[in-house]
Amino acid sequence: MIRAVVVRMLQDLRLRTKLRLVVIASTLMASLLLFAVVTLLEYNDSRHRVEERAQGLARVLAQNLRAPLSFEDPTAAHRVLDGLGVVPEVRWAALLDAHAVVFASHAAKAQTVPSAFEIGRRTAGAADARSALVYTVELVRLDGNVVGQLVVCTDASPAFSATLARAALVLLGAAVIGLLASAAAVKVQDAMVEPIAGLAEVMDDVSRTHVYVTRVSTRRRDEVGALYDGFNRLLGELESRDVVLQRQQARLFTLAHVDAVTGLSNRHHFRLMLDEALIHLSGHPFAILCLDLDRFKTVNDALGHDVGDQLLTLVGERLKSVSRDGDLVARLGGDEFAMVLRGLADPQEVQRIADRVLAALCTAVDIAGLTVPMGVSVGIALVPRDGDQPEQLLKNADLALYAAKAGGRGRACFYDAAMSAGVVRRLQLERALRSAITLEQLSVVYQPQVDLVSRAVTGFEALVRWRHPELGEVRPDEFIAVAEDAGLINDIGAWVLERACQVACTWPPHLSVAVNLSAVQVMTQDLPQLIGRVLATTGLPAERLEVEITESVLLNETEATLAQLHGLNRLGVRIALDDFGTGYSSMAYLRRFPFDKLKIDRCFVKALTTEADARVIVHAIIDMAAGLHMTTLAEGVECEAEMAALLEEGCAAVQGYLVARPLRVEAVAPFLRDWAASQRATAEAGQAVVVLG
Repeated sequence: MIRAVVVRMLQDLRLRTKLRLVVIASTLMASLLLFAVVTLLEYNDSRHRVEERAQGLARVLAQNLRAPLSFEDPTAAHRVLDGLGVVPEVRWAALLDAHAVVFASHAAKAQTVPSAFEIGRRTAGAADARSALVYTVELVRLDGNVVGQLVVCTDASPAFSATLARAALVLLGAAVIGLLASAAAVKVQDAMVEPIAGLAEVMDDVSRTHVYVTRVSTRRRDEVGALYDGFNRLLGELESRDVVLQRQQARLFTLAHVDAVTGLSNRHHFRLMLDEALIHLSGHPFAILCLDLDRFKTVNDALGHDVGDQLLTLVGERLKSVSRDGDLVARLGGDEFAMVLRGLADPQEVQRIADRVLAALCTAVDIAGLTVPMGVSVGIALVPRDGDQPEQLLKNADLALYAAKAGGRGRACFYDAAMSAGVVRRLQLERALRSAITLEQLSVVYQPQVDLVSRAVTGFEALVRWRHPELGEVRPDEFIAVAEDAGLINDIGAWVLERACQVACTWPPHLSVAVNLSAVQVMTQDLPQLIGRVLATTGLPAERLEVEITESVLLNETEATLAQLHGLNRLGVRIALDDFGTGYSSMAYLRRFPFDKLKIDRCFVKALTTEADARVIVHAIIDMAAGLHMTTLAEGVECEAEMAALLEEGCAAVQGYLVARPLRVEAVAPFLRDWAASQRATAEAGQAVVVLG
């Protein structure tokens, strides 16, 4: 904890103070280190001199003590040892005989001679360099034999005191030199730190003001001068980058807030403006218009993205032309636009502006020599009547938009809390349908088609089904219409086509498969290429595939539509006209388009046995088809009476619940076996009746 506080305090100090502290600490440490080294060297030298002097003195005394020791004259030995009294460093001396017994001794004033045992213990161990006492042992020899030993204890303290005095003088000198050096170092440091401190102040000003035109100057040519030059170059680089950055920020703002195609506000900017309008809502009501171009995806796919982009640009220009000053016009994405009409609370005034929008956008336009149909549906939410939160308002405007589409398109609709649940369900279906293929919620079922004369199964019609985990089973007529409006029908249709061809390859080779094509598919896709690729991928022969189109395809009769159908005909694929007689039937269609089969709608089949005019119509259709070399198939046959009537009129084939309901793929093979068995049983029963008769 203390260490952390100290470190933090040091970090907060100015650079100049830190450098001064470093110089002072370095000088102090150097002086102390010098003092310690000198003291240690002097101490060792003094001790060494004391030891040498004591060794020489002991050597002389040992020679003088040979005689007293050999004649066992302790008195003489004492006289010799008493001569040490003139040597102040000697504390005591002891002469030990050959048996290590004290023979004679001498002790300075106030000193005592230890026992022989203690003397032996002190002299037996290693010398202690930290002790001021020096023990010197000299052997007494006579004729080469050791007859005793002399031990002299010398005090080295006086020599050490002199050593400390000299070390103190050295320390004092080092301190003086260190102070002088520190003063010089501080001057040098100030000369280095002051330019850096000035540079730091300039950097602080630049960081606060973001003004990069500032420059610093100096006459120095050393490293500090190089630092100044580098800082100036950095400022120059920052200045140029700042210019580029401002341009990029302006461009990023445009990219983030402006739609690249139309030049209108984009979804992000629209939300920002909507949030701002809601903040200042008090006393400032407004209206939100959500617009969706009708069948824009069909135009985009059929005529290309360039034409689609030009159409979007034209829509943006027309919306700007009908908007008022202060109104916000935005493209939310794709074919979705939105408007914020500020200061409007009267629904009638909002309706008048919506009518101007419809008038401007519900007319065909000429783009690159092409007449492009254009239409729009508008959903309106009033603020604060219909909400005061962005998500709530956009949701309500979307619901109103879907109500406008469901009501026939090309119209404006205000949000109503009592709006039908069908609008909400349509929105739910569209959102769920976008992921139905990837989530494997779609499936294909197969309804058998039977030859009326032979009663043999000739093929199956592939029908798509959708089971959603929350919405349950969704009717095909409901979700197909949603898929067409949402631009999902091409993906779904291609998936059904490929799946049906794959399954048909597993059937007996005489069976065909019929697949329905949406009018949107015929108008927007290259069907010969798509179907040719699927046939090549799956390996199904072209003559085993039949495509069914409705009469709505023929409403927009164009050379492109005719080319599509003739292209399929050249592939060898058969073409059937579905629901014939219920829509916009025209005999001219049958002459211009290469149909192989007419499918009689179930509404005529149901009325066959109850209404005479229905039977007349069916008879006329069958005769006309025969004259044009087309076969006929009746849909929705549910009873034997209907089948018998169709057989009498010459219809070629039927399908319906009387034969079988649509079958899952795994139920096709069992159905074929059971149907064949039932027909054999019927034939055998008929033969038996003939024989018995």
